Amino acid sequence: MVAGSMEPAVMSGPSQVADVVFVIEGTANLGPYFESLMKNYILPAIEYFNGGPPAETDFGGDYGGTQYGLVVFNTVDCAPESYVQCHAPTSSAFEFVSWINSIQFMGGGAESCSLIAEGLSVALQLFDDFKKMREQIGQTHKVCVLLCNSPPYLLPAVESVSYTGHAADSLVKIIRDKGIHFSVVAPRKLPALRALFDRASPVGGAVEPLQDYSQEVFHMVLVRGISLPGQEHSSIFTCRCSLLCTLFYCLIF
Repeated sequence: MVAGSMEPAVMSGPSQVADVVFVIEGTANLGPYFESLMKNYILPAIEYFNGGPPAETDFGGDYGGTQYGLVVFNTVDCAPESYVQCHAPTSSAFEFVSWINSIQFMGGGAESCSLIAEGLSVALQLFDDFKKMREQIGQTHKVCVLLCNSPPYLLPAVESVSYTGHAADSLVKIIRDKGIHFSVVAPRKLPALRALFDRASPVGGAVEPLQDYSQEVFHMVLVRGISLPGQEHSSIFTCRCSLLCTLFYCLIF
């Protein structure tokens, strides 16, 4: 998989230092769609926080710049291997992209669900580690992005040290309560994933309307705490509909 360039360019990220964790389903269920998700959403999100396209010379410092973490989760059929693979945080957007490009997307083909709870529990531990690293900096902009093509098992997490026993719906509430912006990106619209996103909604106060960032009509892109390129498919879809309506009108009359 080759990381494509981003069109159109997006604004640079927030002036506040950010902690960013991507939680990605590493199974064959997501593999066929991942190149499109990478080009349309993942790279633009990384460019948003990096202030531009990742370059090999990018380096934000050990603790002072944006930190990126990657968690890859699987399905129960991966046993006895670990359910989750986690990369230590990096301040290099370029290195972070290389990690994402190295995901193999294997297994899980016979499973209808995935171990989202395991992935989110490890992501929460990463955010706890970030907090310890950032003691001298203070508040950071925290973002957790879930990318998958399967609903969660109802099973609770078992591999996490601090969040064992919590299922996915409980973990997204913890994410919310910790002030972490939770986003979901999927190649299709799954009600179970939408429910997770809604459970992570801020409690109380005004809720800003969600912007539609989807570049394909079937994609589900529910985003908080990130700015992405706007929807391109809408105008194309509208033009096609207008053309079809015109042709139909001419045929009838």
